[in-house]
Amino acid sequence: MLDKIHMFIPFRVEAITLHGDDAGHHSLSVDLESLGIPLRATSVLADGQGGYIVEDLSHAWESLPTSFTPMAVKVFHQSLGKRMNPGVELKASPAKLLQGHNVFGPTSIRMGGEVMLKWLAGSYPELFAQLDWQSAQVYNIDCTFSARLPDDRTALQLIQALRGVSNGQTRNRGDDYQTTAYWGSKDSRLRRLKAYLKGPEFRGEIDKAVKAARGGNLSARRTLAVLQNPDLVAWADNLIRLEATVMHRWLDRRNIPSNLWALCDYQERLATQGQCFIQWCWEQVTKELFAAFEGISMRVINDDKVLAALKEKFTKPGGRWTKAKTCKSTGVEIPSVYVAGPANESVALNLFRTYRSIKDYGWEETMKSMSRATFYRHVDQICECGLSKAALQKLKADDHKNNVVPILRFLQVDFSAQRPSWYVEPSVEAA
Repeated sequence: MLDKIHMFIPFRVEAITLHGDDAGHHSLSVDLESLGIPLRATSVLADGQGGYIVEDLSHAWESLPTSFTPMAVKVFHQSLGKRMNPGVELKASPAKLLQGHNVFGPTSIRMGGEVMLKWLAGSYPELFAQLDWQSAQVYNIDCTFSARLPDDRTALQLIQALRGVSNGQTRNRGDDYQTTAYWGSKDSRLRRLKAYLKGPEFRGEIDKAVKAARGGNLSARRTLAVLQNPDLVAWADNLIRLEATVMHRWLDRRNIPSNLWALCDYQERLATQGQCFIQWCWEQVTKELFAAFEGISMRVINDDKVLAALKEKFTKPGGRWTKAKTCKSTGVEIPSVYVAGPANESVALNLFRTYRSIKDYGWEETMKSMSRATFYRHVDQICECGLSKAALQKLKADDHKNNVVPILRFLQVDFSAQRPSWYVEPSVEAA
């Protein structure tokens, strides 16, 4: 899937003004106030006559509304530093603009570029009229493919196993999170790579859409209607994603055009030969990492019996007794009754998390992660289910070698199964 396009569109030559000074310095700029965009000033000074002088106008990064999720836009009205010409940067996930989500989606760069330009032109026609959109330059694209895992516990274990894996120029970045691992420098001008669990991210997007929809955001309401599709939620669960970002310099070194429209033509020529350009980019970036996975194993922890024992011992009934009272109108006494409710498994689940922590990180590390009183209370309660303290202390050392399996058994990306059978290719016209 094409997950993101970051592009730059220069202004037309006739919209640009050349400035020079006596020292021979030259710069280019455009008239910001003619573009019909919101502006900010870095300084506002009193003019001594009851008015104000506004200086250093600029355009901040802006979230431009679309049918679904916003698109990031910024106008750079001057040629500064390495930027040779004034222009506009756009960043967006074409899949989100076209269909409201990026759980799966199209691979067409042309479709993605056209929908981004469509929203810019519709939102700021004065700005768009002054842009040389034929010279749009692709700064980078995100190419994303997924593998499906059997359950969320295995998914978390796999992410943990991936951290620290490096090979060749593909080095782990170190600033990993619970559900994400990164490789390559944040500031790399060639490529970047990350692996993450889609399910937690997707549920976070739903939570954000719910909050935005409550605030009256119509686009968020449309997005929420898409995200809450039960089939979509089910598809996102237990997916691990590998996202490869390739920069225009990476394309240039391989004699691949970075002009938006030339790149579209290049992709479509490859398609006539049966080759997916987005898949090819992804394979080139990930091949060193997959080579490193050879021979690396991870433990698959199957603790269903422990969890079942904890639930049986510590699950509390969810019902409650109502308070007896007397009806004010009739004087009849209403007795206390039992109202059934869902069982409370929170104690059992907390104990299981402590058990898993001991198994993954060891006795000492787990004890340091919580108060000592809580740790020993949890140990005593776990032991009530048949495990001894000695067994808990040697859990990590035992390593459960019978459950050690190669990483590549789980991280199998099936390119023919990246979309569900009910997927419908979106269109720019309908976006």
